[in-house]
Formats: sequence, C-alpha cells, structure tokens
Amino acid sequence: MISHEHKCIFIHIPKCAGSSIFNYFIDRKTHDVSWKKPNYEVLYGWCPKRKIHLQHATAKQLIETELISEAHWKEYFKFTFVRNPWDRAYSDYLWIQKDTGAKGSFKDFILKQKGFKKVLMDNSEMSYRGDHTILQTDFFDNEGLCQMDFVGRFENLQTDFSRVINELDLEASFSQHEKRNVQRKMHYSEFYTGSKKRLVEEAYKEDITLLGYHFKDRKKGIQKIKKIL
Repeated sequence: MISHEHKCIFIHIPKCAGSSIFNYFIDRKTHDVSWKKPNYEVLYGWCPKRKIHLQHATAKQLIETELISEAHWKEYFKFTFVRNPWDRAYSDYLWIQKDTGAKGSFKDFILKQKGFKKVLMDNSEMSYRGDHTILQTDFFDNEGLCQMDFVGRFENLQTDFSRVINELDLEASFSQHEKRNVQRKMHYSEFYTGSKKRLVEEAYKEDITLLGYHFKDRKKGIQKIKKIL
C-alpha cells in the first residue's frame, strides 16, 4: 500500500492485521478498491501483468517492477507488521480453506501439496494465494538489507501502530484488528501437536530466528500430554 497523502508505504504481510491498517489510510469507496482488479494509485488488487496481488507485493517486487518510484521509496516512511509464525500459519490455514475452498491437512498446507497445491503454487490466476506462505522477512528484506523504517508486531498492534501514527503526525485513532477470524476460539498452541509444531519450525526457521519468536504453550495438564506426538 502507498499513501501519497500521508507519504507512507506499508508492506502488507498477509494475516498481520494488514486490512485494518489499509482501511485506516485508504477509503475503499473513494479509491474504487477491489481485489479483483489492480489499483496502481494505492497498490491494491490482482495485477494480471505481474501475476501478483499488489497489496501483498514484497519490497523487492515493488522496487524491481517499478510499482513505486525510487524518489517515493527514499522519501516516504516505510513500515510493516510481523506475527508469531505458529499463530500466523494456523490463522492462514483456516482462512485459505474458507476463502478458496481448498481442503486438506495442516501438513498439506505447509508443504503446499494435494488440495493446497494449485492455490499456493499456481500464480497464473487471481485465485493464487501463495503470497500468504512467503517468509515474512522476505517481504521487507532486499539483498540482505531491511528496507523498513519501522517493523511493528501484531502482538503489540495498538502500541506499535501508535508509533506509526505519531511518526506521520496523524490524529485519527486506530481500531484494532477489525477482521478477526470467526473460527478462532482458542489460543494457537491448542491446535498444535509436536509434529505440526515442527512443520512450522522447518518451514519458517528464518522468521523464527530473525524475528525472535517462540512457541507459547497455553495448553494445560492432560491436554499437553495428548499433544506431544
């Protein structure tokens, strides 16, 4: 997302409260925003030429495909938000099934196979959702360099976004995370078994290490024993 009015660029990592942040800066009705067609003014929607969802373009994609000018990239305040990889993977697993109709096990989702293969691997159509499985650090890292002026955390959304608001000298208040997954009624750790936990550890090792995240276990008693394997 780019806001010329507020001179900022937001790198929207999927499932990190990006829709709430986008809605804070961009009036969808005024800018005619739809995920089915590209809006290059605010960088949103499916771009058939580049085969990407503009709102989920990485910093490298924005620069290399000249979706953002070099002058704007240097001048504007650039920020993003990251999320615990285990929490994010579970949230995405639920969302992608609901959004696309893809079905399969969590392992199939992480390994991008069977029922999830087409939607996560084939970017020839706008039904592509593979950008949801890209490493979070790959969104804002370009040739080993962090391209952001600020990296906030989903877990501290209200506090960290207040820092963005202050940096841009804005006054409007922020409504925290408008689009909660209606299926989420438990802490992510209650979903994970030992094998599922290891799948995420292997797939998102770089994010876990570089972003400093840990698996927070809130399971209790016998529930923990059942989830060991």
